[in-house]
Amino acid sequence: MKRGGFVLIIALLAGLVAFYGLRWQRERGHNYRSGIALDSMPELTWLEDDLGLSEAQVIQVRDLHQAYRPKCVEMCRRIAAAHHKITTIASANNAISEEYHAALKAHAELHLECQESMLQHLYQTAATLRPEQASRYLKTMLPFALDFSHSEPSNLHDH
Repeated sequence: MKRGGFVLIIALLAGLVAFYGLRWQRERGHNYRSGIALDSMPELTWLEDDLGLSEAQVIQVRDLHQAYRPKCVEMCRRIAAAHHKITTIASANNAISEEYHAALKAHAELHLECQESMLQHLYQTAATLRPEQASRYLKTMLPFALDFSHSEPSNLHDH
């Protein structure tokens, strides 16, 4: 679970995005909202629908999301590479070598970088919303960015 914790966060976000996007498309029967094609970003439909965003807010949120997407994709690529490296080293060792330690440290630093980046994106997005919208948005999204399931005492027996 430790290695897959962050991947699980990404998968949960993708699942949430896909669920709300498909639900919205089925209910509405069209693929445009506020003049913006949402097929390419179905993850934004729940924001508009559930939070009641204005057209201007939708544009701001879309722009922030589009700007963050490449960084998120690159982080996912780097995390996958770090997971592969640790798995390869772990299977070839019976103890923590310097290389193993360095790979674990690099992995932890990468998770920190990714989590900080995600949190910054969430707070930037929330800043474009009215206070009640921002509160609801953060209440929904922060648990994904602050996933402590891999280290909480109630989940330690799973590892």
